[in-house]
This record gives sequence, C-alpha cells and structure tokens, in this order.
Amino acid sequence: MTDLENGISDSNASHSITSAFILLILSIIGFTILGPLIGLVISLPFTDASILELQHSISNPANSPDGKVLLYFLQGGATIGMILLPAIYLKLRESDFMRGLNTKVSDPRGIFLSIFITISFMGVNSFFIEWNSELSFPSWMQGFENWARNLESQAMEMTTFLTNFNSFGDFAIAFIIIAVFPAFAEEYVFRGLLQKRIFQGTGKIHLAIWVSAILFSSIHMQFFGFIPRILLGTLFGYLYFWSGNFWVPVAAHFTNNGFTLIMIYLANTGAIDYDIQNTESPTLASVGIFTIITVGLVYYFRKLHSNSVHG
Repeated sequence: MTDLENGISDSNASHSITSAFILLILSIIGFTILGPLIGLVISLPFTDASILELQHSISNPANSPDGKVLLYFLQGGATIGMILLPAIYLKLRESDFMRGLNTKVSDPRGIFLSIFITISFMGVNSFFIEWNSELSFPSWMQGFENWARNLESQAMEMTTFLTNFNSFGDFAIAFIIIAVFPAFAEEYVFRGLLQKRIFQGTGKIHLAIWVSAILFSSIHMQFFGFIPRILLGTLFGYLYFWSGNFWVPVAAHFTNNGFTLIMIYLANTGAIDYDIQNTESPTLASVGIFTIITVGLVYYFRKLHSNSVHG
C-alpha cells in the first residue's frame, strides 16, 4: 500500500501536521522570493538590458521590449522555486522527495478519464466563475473589496499581456510556463505533499482535500476567482485520492491550463470566435448537461479505481 492509502498509520499525527506547515512555508518562500530571483538571473543572458532597465521592465512590462520574456522567466522561476525548497528539505530529511507519490501508471485509463473529467468540469465551473466574479460586499468591507478588485484587475491585465501571442513561439513558451510547469509543481506541493500529510495528521481525507484546495486557491491571491479554484483543487484532490497515483491530478491540472491556452491561441489567430476568458457562463441548460456528464465520468473513474484506495 502507498503512504496515501495508509493515512495516519504511517507517521505520527503531530509530525505530519508540522511537516505540512514547514513545507507550505518553504513553498511560499520559494514561490515569492527565491524562484523569481532564479528566474531573473536566468533571464540575464537573454537580454542586453541593465539591472535598472530590468527593474523598469518588471514594474511596467507592457511598455518594455523585454517585458514579456522577463515575465515568462520570473513566472517559470517562481514555479520552480515553489518545489525547490520543499524538495531539498525532503531530500535531507527523507532521502527521496518523491517518496510515497506512486508515479507508476498501471492503468492509463485513469489518466485519460481525468482529462475528460477536467474538460467537462470546466463547463460546470463556469457557473461559479461568473458568480464569484460578480460578488459584492457590504459597505463596511468596501476597503477589502477595492483591494481585491485591484488585485484581480492587475492579474487579468498580466494574463492578457502574457497570452497575447504574437507568434507560435510565444504560445509554445507560454504553454510550458503556464501549463506544464504549474501542473507538476502545484500538484506536487498541494496534493502530493500537503494533502497527504494533512490526511496523515488528521485521518480525515475530506478535510485534507478541502484544506489543500483552499491553500491552493489562496496562493493565487485572486479572491474573485477564489471559489472556482477551490472547487478545481478539490476535484484534483479527489482524483488523486481515488486513483492513488500522482500523475492523475497532474494530467487534470495540465488539461485545465493547457486547454485554456489552446483556446486563447485559437481565438487570437481567428480560428475560433469563442472567448474562453469571458467570465459569462453558458446557459443553465448547458451547465446542467456538463454537470451530468461530469458526475457520470467521476462515477466511472471512482468505480475504475475502487480497489486503489480505502477510506
């Protein structure tokens, strides 16, 4: 049995919770401080700009010739940093930073099913994306709402800038930085490390999945997309627990990001008219159909892996 299956029986509960907290802090430090510094250093050979010019590019990337490339390096570095410090910590403590993740794919049907489940769930989640984006707060929370709206606006401007592809080369770089890297790094941290250890520490898998999903959403610092991202993280968490295989949530996460980027690229090139970044949800009938499809696929997925995990 894998560590995921054994729950709290494999380690002391207190130690597991402490380990989860340490790994979370290391991930945040790596994501916000160390990783961007790594990305900045790696970017230096690819630009003739001075450090002062690079600082200007970071603060105003849209008006800088090196802005987009620099942001790609910073974002890629941040993603690498997210897993670097936890991996080093686990290498020193446990000798294997991938211990217990079960990376052997015995049945590829689980991978393919997770892809279809994710695409279908995107139709369901579109309802919550629209609802969350239109939330308003009482007057006494106006300051928080203005702050959150400002963060959301900045994030949207950055996303629009990074996904305004001038060539297939831009798209290919963005695909690696936005789809490939986060799929592995974020699933490694939030499902592979945190969810597993919270489960070991509490013996409550549902609590572990939801807490990990909340942390997953929180690190993105986008409140008006907070609930849909929690639901997405929860889906990844259950797919991981039911399958017992690390590559299943990675495939699901990759599908969510990669499918979105492909749709944006096709819209940019004029191949399709649909704007996937539009927060307006499909009709309730469409959401209902997607819900039925998603439930059916999840049921089949759970049945397929019924002998993989217990609890």
